[in-house]
Amino acid sequence: MTVAGPGSESTFNAPPPPPPEKKLYKCGTLTYTKFGLVMVFVWLLWGDFVFSILNEAFTRVLPLELNRIGAEDWVNQVVNRTLGYILVFLLTPMVSFKSDRHRGRWGRRIPYLFWSTPFVGLFLVAIGCYSNITDYVTGVTGTLTFTGLQLWGWTIIPPLPVGQAGMLIMVLGVLVVGYDFASLFVNTVYWYLFNDVVPPHMLSRFLSLFRMVNAGAIALYDWLLLPHSLTNFSTIMVGIGIAYVVGFMVMCIFIKEGKYPPPPQNIDKRKGVISSCKTYAKECFTHRLYWYFFLANTFTQIAGATGTFTLLRNTKTLGLSLDDVGPILAISSLIGLVLQYPCGWAADKWNPIRVYVISAVLNVLGALAACAWCIWDFGPHGNLMYLWVSSMAFLPIMAVNDAAEIPMYMRLLPKERYGQFCSANAFVRALAMSIALFVSGWFMSSLANHMGDWHYRYIPVWEVIFRIPAVFFIVLVFLEWRKRGGDKGYTPPRVDENINTDARLAT
Repeated sequence: MTVAGPGSESTFNAPPPPPPEKKLYKCGTLTYTKFGLVMVFVWLLWGDFVFSILNEAFTRVLPLELNRIGAEDWVNQVVNRTLGYILVFLLTPMVSFKSDRHRGRWGRRIPYLFWSTPFVGLFLVAIGCYSNITDYVTGVTGTLTFTGLQLWGWTIIPPLPVGQAGMLIMVLGVLVVGYDFASLFVNTVYWYLFNDVVPPHMLSRFLSLFRMVNAGAIALYDWLLLPHSLTNFSTIMVGIGIAYVVGFMVMCIFIKEGKYPPPPQNIDKRKGVISSCKTYAKECFTHRLYWYFFLANTFTQIAGATGTFTLLRNTKTLGLSLDDVGPILAISSLIGLVLQYPCGWAADKWNPIRVYVISAVLNVLGALAACAWCIWDFGPHGNLMYLWVSSMAFLPIMAVNDAAEIPMYMRLLPKERYGQFCSANAFVRALAMSIALFVSGWFMSSLANHMGDWHYRYIPVWEVIFRIPAVFFIVLVFLEWRKRGGDKGYTPPRVDENINTDARLAT
């Protein structure tokens, strides 16, 4: 045994070194270790993967299937997009307002996602089987007779026989409305969840990873499944419906929300629908900054209204096949995936609001480049080459625009009412889009009467017309942002601050 000498410590009594402290990450009342934070990212990104494939399949394939069964352009727009926007207009404000103020054992976002997910999958499976459902409804004849509509003895709509094509479109339209209703909860509340469970200083990096997974999922679908979309429509929709339910339910089970402070009171300190509507209207629609923001996003969305027909343009008038287009879309998604992180870094470095404004201006040039097809036809090979060149040339601009968009929302809108203000943006946008989609469909159908399939080449003309006011309003947002502090300390307008008080501030 070794005995310690004077002034020394026995080796038997020396205290063990303290364990290294684990680095912790906080988001509200949530605290993560590094492993815990990684797992939150994994489950959120897994949900994004299945969500992205679902959206890609639905938005890419449905217009092609409707066109195949004989739907006119305006019918295609109404079934594929307008009905969904009407539901967004009617229900998103209520869902978002209630979600911001919900306090439950599972949090304020997860309950809305968990209970709506099975219905989304159910309607996707039904859409995949819409032909069988139509056969069951119509029986062996394949037709039904519409009994007409009478009002006070006056015949408003006479009885009409509905043929097989009409019944297919009607049944598919009803199922799409059911899907739009069920997916409305996911398409709104899902985007608010990130702000509640991801640490604030990690949001930009998470959103970069989010967009990378999104781009990878889209590329996977466009490369492997898009060429078979028409020949295997039923199999693809049923398979994606089942995969979506399993994937999203798993995400909801493993993501945990923290505790939130008590919900804010309504402006008149009362409860009920009328008081909630007053609060929503005053907080969201009485400041010009928010109106500039809503209008910029609305015109940007309207500019893309004719995008429904892009694949039809490529296949019907440019002489391309889905096998030609699929690799372009897939490679664009993969390049976009690679660009996401550096684009997110650029948005963080120079502020996403400033970056978004610049990219919005440059995006007008991309629409102008596509207008070349209104005048010239380069032949199938030349059209394919021009599509490759134009897609690759403007891809970095679109990647920067995408990278800056959601961080711009988070920088501009009040965090404690983030869902509410996002829904107000969706409310204005949906109202405008429910009209714009019908008008854009009528616009395309009117051109078809004079030009035949060539009318699909005029898609970018519509886009240019509406991107110009979008740029105008986003520049006004930028100027207001600078007035209110900009990089040095922007603060969103207070709840009780109206247009008149802000006017005094500006002077």
